[in-house]
Amino acid sequence: MLIDRYIGRAQLHAFVVVFVSLAGLYFVFDAFTNMEEFLSHAAETGSLAKVLASYYGCRLIWFFDATSPVISLASAMFALTWLERHNELTALLAAGVPRWRIARPVLVFSALVALAAATNRELVLPQIREAFARNAQDLRGELVQPFEPRYDNRTEILFRGRGAQAMNSRIDHPSLLMPPQLGSYGPQITATEAFWKPADGDHPAGYLLRGVREPADIDGLPAMHCGGTAVVLSRAAAAWLQPRECFVASDVTFEQLIGSMNWSQFSSTFDLVRAIRNPSLGVGADVPLRVHARIVAPLLDMALVMLGIPLVLGPSRRGVFVAVGLCVGMTVIFFLTVMGSHALVTGDAFSASIGAWIPLLLLAPLAAWRAQPMWQ
Repeated sequence: MLIDRYIGRAQLHAFVVVFVSLAGLYFVFDAFTNMEEFLSHAAETGSLAKVLASYYGCRLIWFFDATSPVISLASAMFALTWLERHNELTALLAAGVPRWRIARPVLVFSALVALAAATNRELVLPQIREAFARNAQDLRGELVQPFEPRYDNRTEILFRGRGAQAMNSRIDHPSLLMPPQLGSYGPQITATEAFWKPADGDHPAGYLLRGVREPADIDGLPAMHCGGTAVVLSRAAAAWLQPRECFVASDVTFEQLIGSMNWSQFSSTFDLVRAIRNPSLGVGADVPLRVHARIVAPLLDMALVMLGIPLVLGPSRRGVFVAVGLCVGMTVIFFLTVMGSHALVTGDAFSASIGAWIPLLLLAPLAAWRAQPMWQ
C-alpha cells in the first residue's frame, strides 16, 4: 500500500504538471493570436477575464479529452523514471518486490484516467457542444457562415440557402427544392429566413420559414403529407402560424443541416446511434466509425500505457533519455496505426467496425507481449 501511494502520488503530480504545461502553452499562444477579437468582445461585455474564462473553460475540457492518453503515458514514464533515477527501482527489485507490483499503481491510475476521459466524452462535452461552434472571430455566433445544400433523406427535400447563423439556428434566404411527391406547392419554397424549432405540442421538429415569397398564396394552401405524415404546414392547416409563414417538418437538426462536425465529435454515443438510425440524416461512415472508436478508446489508452511501461520497468535497463526516445517513437507508431486504420474506413476500404477494432487487435497483443517480462 505504501508503494501504491508513493508511485500514485508521483504520477498524479506528473500528470497535473504535464497537463497544465501543455494546456498553458496552447491557450497562451491561441489567446495572443486572437487577442484583438477578445478585447473587442470584452469592450461590450465589460470583462476580458470573463470572456477568456468562458471561451477557454470549455476548451480546457476538450483539451483533456484530446490529450489524456499521451499525458497518461507521459506521467507513467515520469513516475517510473523518477524511481530509476534515484535508484529506488533497484532497491525495490533487490527487496524482492516483483515488477508487476511496481507497475500496478501506474496501471490503476491510467485506467482511472481512461475512464474519466470516457465519462467526459459521454456526459460533459455533449452539454457544452454549442460552445465549440463559435470561434474567436465569432464569439456570439452572429456571423453568417456559408451554407451547403443538404437533403432530408426521408422527405427528399433539398435545403438551400445563402448562409447560416449559429446563434439563432437561422438560415438566411432559404430555398427548399421540393421532390415530385411534394410538388403541389410548386417546385420550390422560398422565404426570407428559416429557424430550427425542436418538437413541441404544436408541431414536430423542423424549420419555421418566415417571409415566404414562393408560393405567393402560401397562407391559403392545405398541408402536404408524405407517408401519412404532415411535412409542410401552412397557416390554413396550423392556426399558430403567422401570415406568410410555413413550417417544414424535418428530423435533420440545424447542426446536422449545416454540416458541422461538432454534433458528431461532441455528441454522446447514444445520440450518435440515434443519428445512425435517423432515416432523414443518411450519415456516412464517419459516424459509425466514431461509435466503435468510442468503445475501443479506453482499451487503446491502456494498450498505449502497457507498451510504454516495459521500456523502463523491463529486464533490460536503459537510460532515461533512451527510454523517453523509444517511448516517443512508439507513440508515433501507435497513433499512425490508429489514424491509418480510420483513413481506410473513410476511403471505403474497410467497414466502420473493422477499421475501429483493427488497431486494438494489432496493438493489444503487442502490448501484452511487451509486458510479459513484468509478470515473470
